Amino acid sequence: MADTIRLIIDWREADADMPEAQQETVTELLFREMNGFDEVERVERVADPAAPKGGMGAAWLWSILTAEVTIANLKRLGQEVQGRLPGKPISFTVKAGDRELTVENLRPEDLDATLEKLVAAAKDLAQDS
Repeated sequence: MADTIRLIIDWREADADMPEAQQETVTELLFREMNGFDEVERVERVADPAAPKGGMGAAWLWSILTAEVTIANLKRLGQEVQGRLPGKPISFTVKAGDRELTVENLRPEDLDATLEKLVAAAKDLAQDS
């Protein structure tokens, strides 16, 4: 069974009406905070696949991050992220090997029950990969 899984944290839909500069600020803040979380092995921004070739610097997508996390810490990380994005619906995608499972537009009031199911599914995915 894999010890760590890849978690994609996506709140782009919730920030769709937010100015891009504000989306950038929120994403960068969460990125820095997640780097300090004990629950996270590694956190990364997501490169923009539509960035022009040969452009200067990196172009990142806002309101989406990826993290490597142990299955044991998945629920805690989900709670930490929701606490930093209060009231925003979030989509979580768990990847283990070549398999994945997505929970879309998770509402804050459904967080704990859904994270329990996501942890159970992550265990199954990791075991099968």
